[in-house]
Amino acid sequence: MKNANLIGVIFLSLALAAGVTGCKHRPPSVTPIPDDTGGPPKPAAHASPDNGGVAGTPAPVTTDTIPLSNGDYAPLFEGAHNEDRDKFKADTIYFDFDSSTIKESEGAKLQDVANYFKDNKKVEGLIMEGNCDERGTEKYNLSLGERRALAAREYLANLGVDPHRLKTVTYGASKPVDTGHDEAAWKQNRRDDFVLVTPK
Repeated sequence: MKNANLIGVIFLSLALAAGVTGCKHRPPSVTPIPDDTGGPPKPAAHASPDNGGVAGTPAPVTTDTIPLSNGDYAPLFEGAHNEDRDKFKADTIYFDFDSSTIKESEGAKLQDVANYFKDNKKVEGLIMEGNCDERGTEKYNLSLGERRALAAREYLANLGVDPHRLKTVTYGASKPVDTGHDEAAWKQNRRDDFVLVTPK
């Protein structure tokens, strides 16, 4: 009888030990669950002389999702480079309130930018900076600025510009060109700026 009880206790102990340690096998592939920011942090955006590290000015958020696999253009955005903010100043495009749709009236400006890159085979790239007016939350404006920059990138790519030459950044409402608080000012701030990038 004692042997039967001892055997029962041994089996019970083994069963409990197996339950505590669990199965040692892992599934063949595990999909990571992204955090609330939507996954791993994106690479830092390029430094902007206009931001200048002023307190209270949010850093730009990069929105480029096209991998820079083309060896000729990758160093433009990854390393030291020059930025010409005047080259395409006349081609700044403007948006309607709460919209990222490229207006028909802005198409000629984008065609001008596209023609420059299609005719120019030098190693040069373009940063598209999405901007908003002051209305809306910071998070919403960063998202809207991103959509505006992406709309311009898609438009230019459809016109034949190599997407590896294009990078997008959103500034939300942090870089107004007009600091007024009326429609005349807001109209100037709902825009995409284009910055020509060349190697140093």
